[in-house]
Amino acid sequence: MLLHRTGRLARVTLNRPHRRNSFDLAMLARFEDVLHDLGRDHDVEVVVLTGAGTAFCAGTDLHELAGLDAGTTMHVQRRTAELVERWYRLEQTTVTAFNGPAIGSGAVLGLASDLRVAADPAFFTFPEVTFGIPLTWSGMAILADLVGADLAKRWLLLGERIDPAEMLALRLVTRVVDGDGLPAAVTGVVDRLLATSAVGRSMTKRAARLAGPRFDAVATDSYLGALSVALRPPGDYLDRGAR
Repeated sequence: MLLHRTGRLARVTLNRPHRRNSFDLAMLARFEDVLHDLGRDHDVEVVVLTGAGTAFCAGTDLHELAGLDAGTTMHVQRRTAELVERWYRLEQTTVTAFNGPAIGSGAVLGLASDLRVAADPAFFTFPEVTFGIPLTWSGMAILADLVGADLAKRWLLLGERIDPAEMLALRLVTRVVDGDGLPAAVTGVVDRLLATSAVGRSMTKRAARLAGPRFDAVATDSYLGALSVALRPPGDYLDRGAR
């Protein structure tokens, strides 16, 4: 996980490209530290989130998850749900640059940003049910807020792939550009944001929270996640992790 600040802009890069930027415990702890750091930084106004390499984020590192006991799994699931909510509630304006595929909880984290731009190699998919586990990370709260509970449920139950055209049609992203054009597109969004009032943007975010995701509705995610890992049927859980 990399954090780089330049004036009023900070860039957070998920940096485990050899595992498609999936979250292990070390990266989870690092992101928690980054959020704490940004929460105390009164100079940074805009934060861009992206991934290193060819993927944005493959979600949870299932190889590591499979080796955790139920109690540890529940503890980790609680932390990941809190991580998404803290990112969503960050005082700064957040922008996700989807540089590549965003899978499961990785897509949830990126979609929790205020604004989102995607490169055309990017897509979303939520394969958790095929692994015998539910989507956690406050995923249903985020997805239901953006597209409605019925469509979100369909995506999860069928493991559907959301391609760039559908991302744009559903307004999950503001623009889709070719891969080489992503940095310029993100710079354009950042420049427009920094040309406006930081106070105005912050107050707009605060007002939007009143109509935003119902995080309390997924408060049992950690219990469901731990139970499902303990009870999941046999299969290729390890082989398919962080694809």
